[in-house]
Amino acid sequence: MRGEVRKVQLTGGATLIVSLPKEWAKRISLSPGDEVMVVTQPDDTLVLIPKKLGKRAGVMAELVINRPLDVAELERLFMTLYIGGAEVIVVRFSQVAMSLRKQIKEFIRRRIVDMEIVEEASDKLIVQSMVSTTELAVMDIAVKMLRLVSNMLSDLVAGLERDDVAMLKDIIERDDEVDRLYWLIERQLKRAAMSRYVMLELKIDDPRDLVEYVIIAKSIERMADHICRIAYVNQEEKVDMRLLGPILSKVSEFLRQAENLLVSETPAQRVAELQGEIIAWSQKARREEMPSDPATTIAKESALRIGEYVGDIVESLGRIRLKDKALVIGEALGRQQ
Repeated sequence: MRGEVRKVQLTGGATLIVSLPKEWAKRISLSPGDEVMVVTQPDDTLVLIPKKLGKRAGVMAELVINRPLDVAELERLFMTLYIGGAEVIVVRFSQVAMSLRKQIKEFIRRRIVDMEIVEEASDKLIVQSMVSTTELAVMDIAVKMLRLVSNMLSDLVAGLERDDVAMLKDIIERDDEVDRLYWLIERQLKRAAMSRYVMLELKIDDPRDLVEYVIIAKSIERMADHICRIAYVNQEEKVDMRLLGPILSKVSEFLRQAENLLVSETPAQRVAELQGEIIAWSQKARREEMPSDPATTIAKESALRIGEYVGDIVESLGRIRLKDKALVIGEALGRQQ
């Protein structure tokens, strides 16, 4: 690790100080009177963050299209820059690619949560983030995603029981909103990885938690996909709710408990206990005889996977909440005489 060794000095009889590297201060234009954040790390080291770095202009990215392109490919390229954390994205179109401008505009307006088109010409779009980082903390987005999925699951059960085709189709359409929030979380986490200042603004205190938030977001997104899969399957062949109903009911119960864990300061042992309950339930359910009809078989597998993804969320939440803490499971043992 590269660095400079500097001695701690005493000033005023009680205050410890250390000088800052001159070249570094010059590079970021740090002046007397500027504010810095001093953040204690889990290993008792310190991170020094000049507040002015958090106010710098964000990353700008450019996408230049010089040949005809499949719309889906153009959307994927744009999302690569978006999720990568760009604050401003300039899309330029050559003469042969101008027909794509209208389609990418529609995609941005329909699928991107926090960016707007701020400038437009026949050969150019400028898209800029319009939302403050602090308004979109990662845990807040995750809770919103989980509530969307919880409502999708409740409506799935109702739609299957009533054989309501319109409701099941509506559930499938709602998956787009879950995807939008998933992309937003990915984007926020990439920005946090690039800047400790942004990480703190997003209310993430420990860099170790970035990986756990990725797992939580992906698990919620996959839950929505499996809910849609069950809705799709039922349109081809009706599933057996006598078998599927109890599984979905149990999954819904686990999902409600997981949401409560996300939004409240639950005792540490409850997080660990819920994870154990989900694992035990999944193992028991997978040992049971599989249904004979293909539709119910596929639906049951997806229902079990939804429950297991809830378990993944609880496991990651446990790693966020419980690190460096003592866990006590069950009654404390009395002292032996």
